[in-house]
Amino acid sequence: MESEKPDETTAEAARTLRIDVRVSPDEKKELQEKAKAAGYKKVSAYLRDVGRGVEIKESVPAELRRQLVGIGTNLNQIARLAQAGKSFSNHEAQLLEALTIIRGYLI
Repeated sequence: MESEKPDETTAEAARTLRIDVRVSPDEKKELQEKAKAAGYKKVSAYLRDVGRGVEIKESVPAELRRQLVGIGTNLNQIARLAQAGKSFSNHEAQLLEALTIIRGYLI
């Protein structure tokens, strides 16, 4: 990922060649969004890394991370109840809420 690494300035100075790529407005917007989601400041750095096969991971927004931690905690509590042979039917609302949140982020 690119967060202006110390050696990035040196590498930038060594870059003297250009590759021009034409994209549609929708494609440009999509590439900008993907670069931003992965923590890149520049689309060009993102495209260089993608082209070189660098594994690109999107950064997880803090709010989503918080919700996922809460969901994981709830699921662990329900799993403990199930393993102990206790009923967890009163936790059905928690499970449905967790699924709704997860689906909302996947769509």
